[in-house]
Amino acid sequence: MLTPPILTSEQERILELYNYEILDTSPEEEFEEIVQLATQICKVPISLISLVETGRQWFKAKVGLEPYETSKEVSFCAHALACENELFEVCDASKDYRFFDNPLVTSNPNIRFYAGVPLVSKNGYKLGTLCVINSEPQQLSEEQSFALKVLARQVMKLFDLRLNNKLLDAQKHRLKQQAEMQNRIISIIAHDVRSPVASLKQIVDFNNSFPLSDNDIKDLLSLAGNHLDSTLSLLSDLLDWGRLQMQVHTSENTSFNLHKLVVEKAHNFHAAISLKNNKIVNLIDKDLVICSDLNAIKFILRNLISNANKYTENGLITVYGQREKERVLITVSDTGIGMDEKTKNDLFQGASNISKLGTRREKGTGLGLMFTKDFIDMMQATISINSEVGKGTTFYIEMKA
Repeated sequence: MLTPPILTSEQERILELYNYEILDTSPEEEFEEIVQLATQICKVPISLISLVETGRQWFKAKVGLEPYETSKEVSFCAHALACENELFEVCDASKDYRFFDNPLVTSNPNIRFYAGVPLVSKNGYKLGTLCVINSEPQQLSEEQSFALKVLARQVMKLFDLRLNNKLLDAQKHRLKQQAEMQNRIISIIAHDVRSPVASLKQIVDFNNSFPLSDNDIKDLLSLAGNHLDSTLSLLSDLLDWGRLQMQVHTSENTSFNLHKLVVEKAHNFHAAISLKNNKIVNLIDKDLVICSDLNAIKFILRNLISNANKYTENGLITVYGQREKERVLITVSDTGIGMDEKTKNDLFQGASNISKLGTRREKGTGLGLMFTKDFIDMMQATISINSEVGKGTTFYIEMKA
C-alpha cells in the first residue's frame, strides 16, 4: 500500500482547514443533499464530503458508509489532494499498485472504484474532496465528471458562506458589546464627570450671591477637589481605553522588564500610597523580561495598584510575578477591607452601584476594572480574584510570556 504523499504546503493547508471551523460539526442538510445527489448522478452506493486533517479524514456528509472518519494513512482522498488534475479517479483499486492491499480495498467497504474532486479554498488550499465510491469497477462519463466538479464547487461555496456567516455573527456580537460599553460609558460620564463640574459651578454661584468666609471656601474647594481627583482618574481610564481599543488590531508586543515597570508604577503612586500610610512591595525578579502589550500592562497595573490603595489603609500592597514555562503569572495583593462574594462576582460588570467607597470614602465607578477585564480578554489572558472581607484581596493574571 502506498501512503499518501505529504504536501509541500501541508501546514498552511491544515491551518486553512481549521480556519473554516467545520471539523467535527453536526450534520447539515445542505451538505447531506449534495452527497445524495452525487450518488444518484454517478450511480454509486457511497458518496462523501471528506476533510483531510493531519492524521485522519473526517466526513462532513456521507451516504452509504457508517464510520464518520478513517485514518489518513488509508485515505484515497489524501491521494486526491496530491493529484494535479481536477478529478482523481481510480477505476479498479484491486489492480492499482497504490491501493491493491489497502484495508479499505481488501475489506469493508471493499472499494474498487473511487473518484474525488478536491475542495479548493479561495486561497488555493485543498481541504478535502467530494468523492464517490463503488465496490464494483467503474468509470465516470464526461457528464458525470462535470457534474461532480460542479457539486464540489458548490460544497466550497457553502463552506465559504458558512464561514462568512460566522464572521458576521462575531462582528455583530462585537458591535453589540461595543454599543453596550458606550452606553455604560455615557451613563458614567453623565453622572460622574458632570457632578464635580456642577459642584464647582455651585460654589462660584453661591459665592457670587452670598460671599463666603475663607474657611467656608477652603472646605468647599477641598470637597470639590476630591471630586475632581476621581474625575481625572476616570478621564485617564477613558482616554487610555479608547486609545488602546483603536490600536487593538495594529499594536505589536514588545519586550520589557516587568520589575522596572512596577518600580515606575510604584513611583507614580508614591504620594497617594504615603497619604494612606500604605507600603508597596515589588517582589518581581529584577531580571524578569516579558513580551506583551506594554501600554495594556501599564493600564492594568495602574488600575490594580490604585484599586488596592483605595481599599487599604495602614497596610501592604504586594506585586509579584514569575514565569512558568511559556506563561507569566502576575499578582497584585493588598491587606485591605476585602469584598464579599456578590461584589467579587459582579466586579467586572462596570456597574457604578457595586463600586464601594474606599477607606477614606473615595468614590469610584468600577469602570477601571471593567476596562482592565477588556484588556485581559484582548490579550487572551485570564484574571481571577481571591478576597475575604477584612483580610484583603488578590488579583491573579495569567498571560503568555
